[in-house]
Amino acid sequence: MALQDRLTNVHGGLIALLGVLILSPDALLLRLIGADDFTTAFWRLGFLTIALLLVALWNGAKRGEGIVQSIRPSGYEMLTGLFYGGTCTLFMFSVRNTDAANTLIIIAATPLLAGLIGVFVFKLSQPIRTWIASIVVFVALLSLFSAGFGGENALGDMLALGASLCMAGYFNVLGAKPEVDALKGMLFGAFVVTLILLPGAAPLSPVGLDWVWLLMLGFWVLPVSFLLIAYASRKIPAAEVSL
Repeated sequence: MALQDRLTNVHGGLIALLGVLILSPDALLLRLIGADDFTTAFWRLGFLTIALLLVALWNGAKRGEGIVQSIRPSGYEMLTGLFYGGTCTLFMFSVRNTDAANTLIIIAATPLLAGLIGVFVFKLSQPIRTWIASIVVFVALLSLFSAGFGGENALGDMLALGASLCMAGYFNVLGAKPEVDALKGMLFGAFVVTLILLPGAAPLSPVGLDWVWLLMLGFWVLPVSFLLIAYASRKIPAAEVSL
């Protein structure tokens, strides 16, 4: 591997790591919110939509684009957005319906899923080190916490698997299609899912610190972390970003 490629991989890995560090309080903050699941998901993604919209309009203004041009997604950006919206929503419902450890263990399967999707759908090769590391991490975590799966946690576990599949798809589309604007995709996905969640939500039910945690998630944790991770997906394979 050429020096330039090594530097690119290191840079991409560090950016992904920073994104993950910012994302890490997500599960804890979700547990602190007292509102029901649909209301929590609605405001979490609603605030995210506002944050992404402001950034998209600001970027568009710098490029001399109009409002519609700044936010209108292409076909692949819509696909990216659906994967992203699915990831955010299914992860939240999983954390609220199973042990947080279960959710994180199942999410640990994302590198394997991303590698398989990359190979069989996008025809992308994966370094052997990535396969080995992905398998070792997943098996190690599974062996530690496997006793808590199934039973009353079954719904949350299945939702976590859905989140893992969506996340793997999200990383692969970004890696395989350099022309995709991650910001437009994320905005589309967050907006669509917010509309879907509205009928089941009670928007005025959050109280007190619930609003603080929701604002923190929507305006900082989710947008900043996933934009950094999206950038990293341009530098290193999807399976490595997931790992």
